[in-house]
Amino acid sequence: MAVLDRIETALNAVLDWGAVSGLRRAVLILALGLAVLIPGLAAMPVTDRDEARFAQASKQMLETGDLIDIRFQDAPRWKKPVGIYWLQAGAASAFGATEAPIWAYRLPSVLGALIAAWLTAWAARALVTPRLAVLAGLMMTVPLLMVAEGHIAKTDAALAATATAVLGALAHTAIGRGGPGVAAVFWLGLAFAILIKGPIVPVIAASTLTALAWRQQTRQHLRQLYPLPGLAVTALIVLPWLIAIWQISDGAFFQESLGKDMAAKVAAGQEKHWGPPGLYLGLVWATFWPWAALLPLAAGVLWRLRGSVAGVLVIAWVVPFWLILELVPTKLPHYVLPLYPALVLGIVAWLNTIPDHQSGRLSKISAVLIAGPGLVIALGILAVPLLIGSGIIPGTGDDSVLPSRISWPGVILAAVAAMCIWLATRAAWSGRITAQIGASLLAAATLYPAILQFSLPALGTGFPSPVLSQLHAQYRACASGPGFSIGYHEPSFVFLTETKIRFADPGAAITALTEDPGAMVFITDRWAEILTNLPEAEERAHLRHFNYNRGKMERIVLLTPDDPRWDACAG
Repeated sequence: MAVLDRIETALNAVLDWGAVSGLRRAVLILALGLAVLIPGLAAMPVTDRDEARFAQASKQMLETGDLIDIRFQDAPRWKKPVGIYWLQAGAASAFGATEAPIWAYRLPSVLGALIAAWLTAWAARALVTPRLAVLAGLMMTVPLLMVAEGHIAKTDAALAATATAVLGALAHTAIGRGGPGVAAVFWLGLAFAILIKGPIVPVIAASTLTALAWRQQTRQHLRQLYPLPGLAVTALIVLPWLIAIWQISDGAFFQESLGKDMAAKVAAGQEKHWGPPGLYLGLVWATFWPWAALLPLAAGVLWRLRGSVAGVLVIAWVVPFWLILELVPTKLPHYVLPLYPALVLGIVAWLNTIPDHQSGRLSKISAVLIAGPGLVIALGILAVPLLIGSGIIPGTGDDSVLPSRISWPGVILAAVAAMCIWLATRAAWSGRITAQIGASLLAAATLYPAILQFSLPALGTGFPSPVLSQLHAQYRACASGPGFSIGYHEPSFVFLTETKIRFADPGAAITALTEDPGAMVFITDRWAEILTNLPEAEERAHLRHFNYNRGKMERIVLLTPDDPRWDACAG
């Protein structure tokens, strides 16, 4: 097929160009990374609940100047260490500080995703040819989960960068290319990983180090990691904050983060995030799209390479921690993200041993795996707005619903992406691996902007907090104090309004509306009895939206006392 021939030629030319130097490799990775990470960064409203909680806690660091304690409103937020909050607060301080938009808080995630891609290429450079090292970096930019986490102001993209630094340092050390610089990358990666999310990356690194030490050919090289100075540097970076938070919280941080949060996830499905063993194996075909389609092809060869440095690194990095995650009852898709750099290394190690054409039964399976998730996502871009607009989704058929519209630029890009997915499927079916990879990169570069820049921001019914914050700003001048929110307790509402807004119960709303002429109350229809029990309260505005955390439509009403002061704000 002529189109596939041109895709192969273009990708080979790109890889040849990038293989000449590290600078060219970085330029290619940066270009593709920006193409999939920048679209939607500012267009996507703040999401609930984790992103808004992280961003609000970082915002409060700027408001209070306290860079040690972590709080959401008045409550301590002692589930994760402080690293990501420092990064987000630093990014926000450069773009308006407490007035910074949500995209500023997302910048550490963008940088984390870009750094993870570049470090994947660096790690691959120790194991495969320069051309395949370039390909590894390009591949790491576009897995679905990587791009999603790169657009969200939370820990996981930054954690992936630290994990990839540790993995890359181990790869170079294992082949005898270690030294002070590589050791510094290893220990700094571990230190920053601990400050971002605690012991996750050290646990993964420990299993990999054990496997490398067991292998006689690499055991002597591990001395190049300089363990005693490295541990000292790590302690100097990590211990000051740990000691400070111990003193401030009187030890409660460790009880909360380790004794409650982590222990609860190990013991049971925390916050309704339970899943059976094997769930991650089921999800990887979508979350690691489009490269999951190559895993069945690579698995057998990689197992035969298990005695090589590449085989030991990939298997020891991925398998033990993956099994732990499958056994832990709490399941969230992003938990496996630190393993993705090793999966990419496994794929390029496989590509390093095979010819370009690999036809057979596994190629047919690969074709199905590339087509299925990609086409479902592309078709969903068109289908969801149509379902909402037509009222097929229950409760979306009246004019009080926040408007959702079809984004035609998104539809056009999705159509282009679907054509690229079809080309990748054709290439996979015929065993043309280079063409499959090239078409998959094109599909990702068009599909993700279609979703994140155009289609999701157009689904207004899923994002009520921006509209509620506008109402809050309109009526705030007439209010005697911060508003109340009854039933709608999404942290995005706090981030977009003010830290002092009060999440309260219906009793507090009744008291406020009957005793304070300047009370402002946002209330969901789950507490509709207040509307009938308080004849002196007046409805100023209402809207209906789809609560994606609850999976149903909800109505939110703005109530104030029937007092003349509100007429000026009602305008």
